[in-house]
Order: sequence, then structure tokens, then C-alpha cells
Amino acid sequence: MNIPPLLRAIDSTHRTALTHAFGALQPKPGWKPPDLDVLFLCFTNRCGSNYLGYLLASTGAFNEAGEFFNSSVVLMHAAARSLRSLPEYFSVLPTLVPHSGRIAAKASIDQLVMLADAGILDALRGRATYLLLERRDQLAQAISRTIAWQNGRWTTAQASAVPDSALVFDRAAIDLEMAMIAYDNAAFSLFFAVNDIVPVRITYEALLADAGLAATSVGATMGLAGLRPLPETVPIYRQSNAINAAWRATYLAGSSSTMETLPSSDESLDCDDPEARTQKALEHLLRIAAARKKAGGSGSHQ
Repeated sequence: MNIPPLLRAIDSTHRTALTHAFGALQPKPGWKPPDLDVLFLCFTNRCGSNYLGYLLASTGAFNEAGEFFNSSVVLMHAAARSLRSLPEYFSVLPTLVPHSGRIAAKASIDQLVMLADAGILDALRGRATYLLLERRDQLAQAISRTIAWQNGRWTTAQASAVPDSALVFDRAAIDLEMAMIAYDNAAFSLFFAVNDIVPVRITYEALLADAGLAATSVGATMGLAGLRPLPETVPIYRQSNAINAAWRATYLAGSSSTMETLPSSDESLDCDDPEARTQKALEHLLRIAAARKKAGGSGSHQ
């Protein structure tokens, strides 16, 4: 797998923890992956990936796509089984996740880079499908993320750590989240482009309009005909409420002066080469995210 230098600039708490435990993430000589197909549900926080994971599982063809590559999950199972590398963990994943010849797993962009460095993605060539879920309304996503950082409620299955009345509107935090969302989505596109991968692309808005869209698209790619999700069985629901609407109105009505301190692009993004354009955009977004993080916002991959 090709990993452009810009993707290595992503701050990853998962990589830090796994490197501390396993040493440098690299291919394990002689390692071969389990004999099964893998669906990577590529996501950014609050894009609807948990809902999509439940929808796919409701078809009966997939397990519930979990965040199996979060460092806390990997290290918990590694300690219990004396595993010494990420490939060794991947080898036991089929024993940890109920499946029927294929596994669905969520993956953030930094986790894809980890898996690539460990030689796992190269070993899965021909057996891996990549499903990229994006949200067109990135302001709504950024507001949702900012709220989740404050109340700790990333899905409706979790309890809120603070009441809605204690939530504090934070324009700078919303700006940072929008920059990070744009960066991660562009980073996914760059990763796929340089590795000759054509992902299945779905938007959150299209998914809400047609719950069967993802199953149909994934099924066509993986040779699984007739997949039918059962949205009525999904145990979570949208969290957006009056707080989100109020924050959106406040954001849109407020001054944009906070953006004046952000780094400006040193050169035009107009370019005939899509890959070069994406790299320039990533460089600019990285400067924006760095500026926001320095100003006190959050932004690392959890």
C-alpha cells in the first residue's frame, strides 16, 4: 500500500498506543490473513456509521460493524491472548466476531493507515471491500460532534454525561470539527486514489432517503444479491434535536470574524491533476486544523 506523507501527519491516539505495545507497525513475515472477505466501513465521527452498520447487519449477511481497531479493543484482546502484533490480532478477529464468511468492521482513516503499515491491507487484496460513508451537511455533522465531545453521547445507546442545559455553544470548536471532517474525507479519497481502490460511496442523506441503498451497492460489489435491510430493527435513532437546530441558527447568524485568523492558502487549488489538487487541499486543511488545535480545540482521532 502507498501511504502519502500527508496521511502520516494525522494525529492518531490508536497508533500511538499500539506502537507503544507492539513496536513499529510493520508486516509480519509469512503472515497470511484469515480466509474470509472483509468490508471496511470507512467513517468520520457522527456521519451515521453506527446506523449504517446496524442496517447492514439486519440483512443477515454481516455482523454489526464495530470499531474493532480502536487501540483499547486491540490491546484488551492482545493482553488476554498474548498477541504481539496487529496481524496476530487480525488473525483472531474471526473468533471474536460472529460471522458467516465475511466480517464488517469500521475504520477511520488513521486506522486504515495502521492496517496498511502492518501489511494487512496488502494481504487482503481481492478480499476487501471499502465502503465510504460521508455526510453532505458538514455543518450539521460538526455541530453533532461538538455536542458529543461535551456530553459524551456518541450514539443513543449511550447516556449523556451532562444535561442539555449544560451544553455550551462553541463556534471555534465547530470550525475545528468542520476542518477535521473535510480533512479526513479528503484523506480517504487520497488513500483510495494512490492505491487504485474504488470504494463504494454512500452519503448519510441518501441513506436516510433510501435505507436499502447501501445494502444494494455493497451487495453488487461483493456478489451478494437480494440483500434487504430491516430499518425497523435498528436499535438506535437520530440524536438531532432542538439544541442542534438552535446552534445551527446561532452559527449561521453569527460573525465569521473567527475565520480571519486561519492560515490562508499559499497557492491556488486549481489543478488538472485530481490527486495533486487533493494533496494541496489536505495541506491547507491541515494548517487550519493545526491552528484551531493550537487555539484550544480538540481534533485528534480517538
